[in-house]
Amino acid sequence: MARRYIRTPAVQSSGYAFDGALALRPEAVREMGRVPGPPGLRHTAEATLQLVAEVLAGTRPVRQLTRGALPEVCLAIAAHRAPVAAGVRIVPPRILTSWMQQPAPGAAEVGAVVVIGGRVRALALRLELRRGRWRCVTVETADDGRTRRQFS
Repeated sequence: MARRYIRTPAVQSSGYAFDGALALRPEAVREMGRVPGPPGLRHTAEATLQLVAEVLAGTRPVRQLTRGALPEVCLAIAAHRAPVAAGVRIVPPRILTSWMQQPAPGAAEVGAVVVIGGRVRALALRLELRRGRWRCVTVETADDGRTRRQFS
């Protein structure tokens, strides 16, 4: 048995879509597929994670991190970054897997497993919403499970 929908001019102009007894605005249908969370957080987290990995690997200068991280984090990473010898090819880092969680409103924690310089490392970032922008406030890394460094 086929369903029949009767659309009156008032219903057509209201912008609602009907399917049985369920009525949804077209905007609500589009919003149902969105991932909850503040706008831009996922993109910012992924970009900051990639940037931190590239700075630690030596493929980017630390000054490129200043826009997405606090000055204290940038200075700490610059002080602990391994020097790169001239003429040596630097292999870009690879992010094997990453994840994100929001423990509190205005805070996000990002974790990843990355390959930097041929070694697998764990990398963790904490992002906080400050003055309307997501900024990296802490970076923590571990080489082989024994050496653990925190930059904040």
